[in-house]
Amino acid sequence: MKKLVFLFIVFLMNTNCNNPKNKATDKTGEEMIQQTAKEKQITYTINANATIPVAIYFNDIKISEENTPLNSSVDVNGYALKNGKYKIKIQIFPVFRRGDTTVSPEDIKSCQFTFGSYVRDRGTGDILDPKTYTKLSIKAPDSPVPYFEQEWEVEIKDLPYDLAGWSKGQDLSKMDKKELEKKVVSFHEKVREILNQGNGNQWADLTKKRAAETAVFYYSTPEQQTTSVSENKTSVEKYCTNMMIPLEDYELKLYAGGKLATLERKNHTMEFNHKSPLDIKGWGALIRKGQKSGAADYRILLYLPEGSNEFVIIRK
Repeated sequence: MKKLVFLFIVFLMNTNCNNPKNKATDKTGEEMIQQTAKEKQITYTINANATIPVAIYFNDIKISEENTPLNSSVDVNGYALKNGKYKIKIQIFPVFRRGDTTVSPEDIKSCQFTFGSYVRDRGTGDILDPKTYTKLSIKAPDSPVPYFEQEWEVEIKDLPYDLAGWSKGQDLSKMDKKELEKKVVSFHEKVREILNQGNGNQWADLTKKRAAETAVFYYSTPEQQTTSVSENKTSVEKYCTNMMIPLEDYELKLYAGGKLATLERKNHTMEFNHKSPLDIKGWGALIRKGQKSGAADYRILLYLPEGSNEFVIIRK
């Protein structure tokens, strides 16, 4: 099969790419990432089959919605900055809407998880070359427990890029917790106001670092990158204007060994905005109501670059 090699350049603002094979410089001195051949555009993923609430953590970052059954795959490229060994953690919870306070060994054993990879044809959306590397075998307890947790180590070998991400971020866990929370809340309040005003341009400016790195690990073409940014701006203008709920019922969460911070909802709900059941515990604290029912969150993961006092949105 003839290899189709698409050359694509994406500007990474304030990003240092350590792999010389993936680094280039334009006439202005800006670093650029070169697109790799399609067959090497590998996406690593965790496949989940669970009928009870679970949460998945990768690289000490929560990458799935909390308290939600999963029967799908969760991609991890955005949270693996380069090749190496990583930890996967799975948490399994009681079914809150049923009033359960424990999770049984039988329910735990019914959950199945695997770690693997695939290549997606960005033109058709088809999944190519799916592979399973590791079955994440669960060692269930002998009796019911309030919740269940287990960890595994996996290795990623074939990413065609290195990303700076939050790797050079400050260790937020060393800051005074009250001062840190005040600073994180202030940033969230600013972003909430931008969203509630439907200011798509300011939202795009705040998320430009995230968008640039997302284009790299999602293997976007320049046209796809431009379309994505435009669609996100339009979505904020269309759906967020005067629809953001107050910033409330939140707790500070630190991830990635203390280098990432966010606010998440801390209490269960049996319903939300005329939708039942809808449990928003663990959602990002920036929540937009649906026009008739339901909701969506605008979760933001923040880091403080070295020598800076200003948060940067790096992931969601």
